[in-house]
Amino acid sequence: MEIIVSGKRKEVTDGMTVAELLNSEEAGRPRYASVVTRKEILIDGGFEDAVLQDGDIVEFIYTGDEKC
Repeated sequence: MEIIVSGKRKEVTDGMTVAELLNSEEAGRPRYASVVTRKEILIDGGFEDAVLQDGDIVEFIYTGDEKC
């Protein structure tokens, strides 16, 4: 299936979770992350249960400092 990640089209496997997508990105899993998809906003949690859908648009918001 195809999704858009940070403005770029990406082919991913059916049933991929947001956690799997985060782990597959070159930046690796940040200390803190917020994820915005077409349907929901996930803030530091729920990544393992959020299954991506064909056509989803995903934006990652990374923060590396607890004070951010």
